[in-house]
Amino acid sequence: MIWKQAIVSFLSIHDARTPFGYSSASKVPSFLLNEGKLVVRHATEYNELGSNDDDAVDGDSDGDIISDAEGRANRTQEEANFIRSNIHTDLFDGGLPPDAIELLPTSFDKVEYEKGTVLMQQGDEIADFLLLVDDGKCTISIDGKELPYPYGTVGRGTIMGENSLIYKKARGATVTAKTDVSAWRQSLESFQYFMNIVETEEGEDEDIPAQLLKIDKVIDKISGTKTAYGGNVIKQIEPNRGWLWRQWTGTILQHAWKPTLFNMLVTTGFVLAVQSKTKSTLAFGMLPNKSDPVVARMLGLGMAWKYTMSITTFILSFFLSQAYNLWRDVYHTARVVQGKLSDINLLLACSAERNEDTGNYTPKAQALLEDVASYTRLFHAFTWASLSKKLDILLGVRGIRRLTCRGWMTQKECEILSSLEPNVQPQHACLMWTVTRILKGMKEGAVADDHVLRDQIFERTTSLQGVFSGIGGKLAGKIPLAYAHFVQILVDVFLFLAPFALYGELGVWSVPAVGILTLFYSGLLDLAKILLDPLDKDDFYNNASVNMDIAVFIRESNAGSTRWMAGGQSLPF
Repeated sequence: MIWKQAIVSFLSIHDARTPFGYSSASKVPSFLLNEGKLVVRHATEYNELGSNDDDAVDGDSDGDIISDAEGRANRTQEEANFIRSNIHTDLFDGGLPPDAIELLPTSFDKVEYEKGTVLMQQGDEIADFLLLVDDGKCTISIDGKELPYPYGTVGRGTIMGENSLIYKKARGATVTAKTDVSAWRQSLESFQYFMNIVETEEGEDEDIPAQLLKIDKVIDKISGTKTAYGGNVIKQIEPNRGWLWRQWTGTILQHAWKPTLFNMLVTTGFVLAVQSKTKSTLAFGMLPNKSDPVVARMLGLGMAWKYTMSITTFILSFFLSQAYNLWRDVYHTARVVQGKLSDINLLLACSAERNEDTGNYTPKAQALLEDVASYTRLFHAFTWASLSKKLDILLGVRGIRRLTCRGWMTQKECEILSSLEPNVQPQHACLMWTVTRILKGMKEGAVADDHVLRDQIFERTTSLQGVFSGIGGKLAGKIPLAYAHFVQILVDVFLFLAPFALYGELGVWSVPAVGILTLFYSGLLDLAKILLDPLDKDDFYNNASVNMDIAVFIRESNAGSTRWMAGGQSLPF
């Protein structure tokens, strides 16, 4: 009766709200009052079933609902806290009013699934519930392929199916019970009701679903569900001449054709004006009469312009070379970081404690390897997010909470990272966790407490932050302003004078000549500026073929974090 009174009070407060997806005449959530009990489902479902039996099974999922109405109203404190900590904090971004937070657990049913049961099917248009895993393991597959570990296997605390409810779309993945699974199930109507009363922070210009969509797109990329270049850091080439000529998207030509066309039009206008001024009667394609006073004056300009061509070519080539060296340095450093992270996991996997009878890792050694793999993944992802504008949305509290929803970290880890001091970023904490967890494992005997091993691991972990800082330092001091400013002016002046300087020698042929010069000189300068921004932070040229897909670095390290642990799980000796 206490919960009944609370719900009546809650509805009286919020009855003016129209839940997302409801008609104006229907303002009640799915946990309705019915004969003094909390009803499990929305009233329309009961009409379709033709029954008010609280234990009726919903046909949308193959699990058995084991919560009756009284069970929903009498959640244990542990169950209620588990639901609130995961759903309210991570999914609703901690934005529910206090009374709604109290009532949130009553909108969930306890469901159980047998091993092998398909909980959700990719492409299913009927997406009317989400699940919060309470116990057991599930596998996630997209297009028939299981996601790479650890994102393809989820367990307690993972929320599944919420994307379809948030974005009103079909199921994006197939979820199968890897073991017997118990979970908490919330209906679409209840989810929409609570989503509608989430309070956003003052000054935010986007609603929660729009912000979550941006974060989810980034998480999809770094988790391996989306790729820009088919899993390659940069777009790969084929040496075939015909293939190279057919390329357009991401090339310099895609960007340089506009200034090229503009300069050709200016040159065409100038040629027509000169011919009109000199009353030229030359046939099309004939070179101009150099004895003409107007043409003769342009010959002098042409000779001076030729002197600038040599210096412009040299300086631009040198500028491009320096830009390419920066690009190569960033790429090389990124690979060095991956190598150091892989080394840490390799050294631990080789030195971890094993069962003398089976040769497999002991439980405490397995726990150490999994923890370190998780912390290195988080460190790597957060560090790149601090360097790349396309990933920095993950550094905010909402990004961290969403990562928790997607299985990247535990609730405890989320709470710590969400409450860090302003001068401490998530990657700093994750690196500290990595070192401290290894030391703890050495004391516990989970890994050999050997001074050589300790020195090797410390050398790699302590140098990681310095190596990453090197990337940031290189990008921050990539080129002096005065240098870039001078090269830009030099090229622009050179191309600006080209139509006037070339007419005396080429006449009407100066039009295609100016086009060729603009294409290559302006294109080379643009290429240099793109290479100076390998992470595409400046939005100068989006999705250029030389921009690095940072998500690939992260996905590769994610896979490498468990490679050695899995490879050394069983030994032949």
